[in-house]
Amino acid sequence: MRRIIVTALALTALLPLPAWAESITVKPGDTLSEIAARYQVSLRALMRVNGLSNSNLVVAGTTLQLPGTGSSSSSAYSGSGRHTVRSGETLSTIAARYKVRQRDLVALNNLPNANDLYIGQSLKLPSGAGSGITSSASRHTVASGETLSTIAARYKVRQQDLVALNGLPNANNLYIGQSLKLPQGAVIPQPRAAAKPKAVAIKANQNASSHTVARGQTLTQIAQAYGVSVASLININRIANPNKLLVGTKLTLRAKPSTENNPKTTSEVVVNTTTKPTIQTTSQTTDKPSANPEAKPKNTSEVAVNTTKTDWRTYGPLQVDWANWQLMEGSYVAKTLNKKGRGLYLAINCPARKINITGANGSWKTWSAPQQRFERNLVKDLCKAKGG
Repeated sequence: MRRIIVTALALTALLPLPAWAESITVKPGDTLSEIAARYQVSLRALMRVNGLSNSNLVVAGTTLQLPGTGSSSSSAYSGSGRHTVRSGETLSTIAARYKVRQRDLVALNNLPNANDLYIGQSLKLPSGAGSGITSSASRHTVASGETLSTIAARYKVRQQDLVALNGLPNANNLYIGQSLKLPQGAVIPQPRAAAKPKAVAIKANQNASSHTVARGQTLTQIAQAYGVSVASLININRIANPNKLLVGTKLTLRAKPSTENNPKTTSEVVVNTTTKPTIQTTSQTTDKPSANPEAKPKNTSEVAVNTTKTDWRTYGPLQVDWANWQLMEGSYVAKTLNKKGRGLYLAINCPARKINITGANGSWKTWSAPQQRFERNLVKDLCKAKGG
């Protein structure tokens, strides 16, 4: 036993010993590794300070010296990590971040005192220091051709933080499919919005009965091009979602005339667009307005043009002859000009608050509720004037 002690003392004489600081007394059940962990010191340093060659040979009641912070040597062993001091940091906050003792930082970096810090100063970190990097909820999966440098640049983080956070042996230890933790504060690139396809201009044929949807075209654009309402297109084509039109879909532009309810064609009516016409029925009617909007107005061929008395009022793209509203089949009908100056007939059913209009071929379209603001104002003004 004496020979073992002499040998141990001889070995310790050859090694530089850290300065001694405080001492502790071994309690029953204590192990050397538990004592080292409790006082946050290296097991190896604890053995060197106390001249121990076997970590299992520790006796209760023995007094052990703990590695101190003497001026001649440091009790803390330098690890591979370093920290660059930033604005507002103190030695205590740095020690807490890396889970090390403040006095070890002082000793390891030969600081005169704990306040001797400056911005940009590079500090050695003790062996076993934590990474000091907080993980965010985001991760990155390594793709072919990526390096730690390109990944760090992408998320605007430091390469060494990725190494520390993911416990990488070195910066080259990457493989395809590897999932990397990202530090707190990593800037996650936002995916670029898909470029919207350019809308295809519509060369509308006003006499066309259908339209095939091209890429980028909307229901509103199609309705405006052919001078029909969006609601009419939805009803005629039974469109479930007006915001999703499939390219190549063939849309019917106007409802086919019904042999039972639709009036005859207005092709017999002569419209003079050089002077704004008025409408006057050839026979007076005393029919009360019907509550059924499906009852179409009478044949518009019975309406004659009279230019002696007119009162043109503008509603959106329409000009309506307000002085010549005529009651037909429970609805009020008036001669109207569209934005191109073409003559057509407008019908309003006050009890149902619905509106109808003739198309390019002179046939009535379907009854529908006012969709646009000018249509609502038109129905409101007429029904108020007529007491409906």
